[in-house]
Amino acid sequence: MKTYLVVASYVPCCIVAAALQVFYSLNTPIFCFGCTLIILFVYLNLQSQLISTDSLTSLNNRNQLEVFLQQQREQKSYYVVMVDVDHFKQINDTYGHIEGDNALVLVSSALKKACDRLGKSVFLCRYGGDEFLLVVPTDMPGYAVREIQECLREELSTRQGPQYYAIEVSIGYAGWNGRVSSFKDSVVNADQMMYVEKRSA
Repeated sequence: MKTYLVVASYVPCCIVAAALQVFYSLNTPIFCFGCTLIILFVYLNLQSQLISTDSLTSLNNRNQLEVFLQQQREQKSYYVVMVDVDHFKQINDTYGHIEGDNALVLVSSALKKACDRLGKSVFLCRYGGDEFLLVVPTDMPGYAVREIQECLREELSTRQGPQYYAIEVSIGYAGWNGRVSSFKDSVVNADQMMYVEKRSA
């Protein structure tokens, strides 16, 4: 959506630049300068989105996670939630990598829906491969897990196509104090909880 808004802003900005050219100065190339600045603005925004967005799922990527970690936050207590697609290699091996990509898109769609329900304070990214990461406020780890599971069920119920294999996820979470230095430890702890759940499934 943001991409479309940035691109759509080009035409009205050009109109404004043309109006300024006509009404304020016919000798100064306001329109040319304005169009150049607008093109530069659109280009830089699109480049920023390419750098910070996962191309398959349109979620934040690891680059954007690093930016998020450097931001100042009033709240000092969070949970790091790790989500891993179960038997993902088996999906790839049995149905092909295109279907594996479809499974990742479906899971990412469910996670987006869950984040919408949880609120804007949730950070979501594709952490790597078939792993996703959320950072949620301290007061909602269990609620976040339930929302993720419910949204995944809803997304699966609307799925269409010839491949009706099961898509399930394992979820683990761990506390995080908001400091960059301790984030990796929280990820490791969330990973450990997630793999305990995966082994017990």
